[in-house]
Amino acid sequence: MKFRCINMANTETLGSKKNEQVQENENFVTKILLFFNKYQNVIYGVVIGVLVVILAILAFNRFYLQKKNAEASAQIVQPIKWFTQGDTASLKKSLEGDDENDGFLDIASSYKITKTANTANYYAGLAYMKLGQKDEALEYLTKFKKKEDVLWYACQAAIGDLYDDKGDEGKAISYYEKAAKGKDPFFTPITLFKLGQMYERKGDWKKALDSYEKIEKNFYNEYNKMSIAQYVERAKANVK
Repeated sequence: MKFRCINMANTETLGSKKNEQVQENENFVTKILLFFNKYQNVIYGVVIGVLVVILAILAFNRFYLQKKNAEASAQIVQPIKWFTQGDTASLKKSLEGDDENDGFLDIASSYKITKTANTANYYAGLAYMKLGQKDEALEYLTKFKKKEDVLWYACQAAIGDLYDDKGDEGKAISYYEKAAKGKDPFFTPITLFKLGQMYERKGDWKKALDSYEKIEKNFYNEYNKMSIAQYVERAKANVK
């Protein structure tokens, strides 16, 4: 009898808890409905606002940005041709353009939000670098964003060269280290070699050795062409 009473008491307790849970759920749903009814205009406004923004972005990309990209891509062809000619007059023309064609500078400023403007910054920096105008070269090369990996790593190496020429070893090493993370079979081993040379100057033979050995491990053909073995041996001899 006693067991039966306990069992009934437990059943009543469970039933009571179940009822409480149901009541809590109903209260929660009621609160949500009341909140929605109270602020439905605001909620609808926010949803509509978000949709308007999304549609505006899509329209911007579809009808404006694509058009600008196409225009900029067509504009940059001639300045690149002048740049590749390499003489002083052609380099200046690649930067400033002529009566019929924009140069890198105008393209970079007129089409700022396009990929081509980013590329124009890179070429403008290189043109200034070839002309010996290091400050202007740094200004444009540091504007180049990481959108095209091969060019970006080459850009970091060029910035490293400029800082090395200016005698700022710390910044030169910093940019060479960024450039050395690339996988280009031409630029990367050259950058690793430059990095090794910078470490040697600072007396950090361990890091110099590491740079040279990366060339041996990842770019063996260039390792042989560049005669890196002699630098490996010299670094090993100086590692303490």
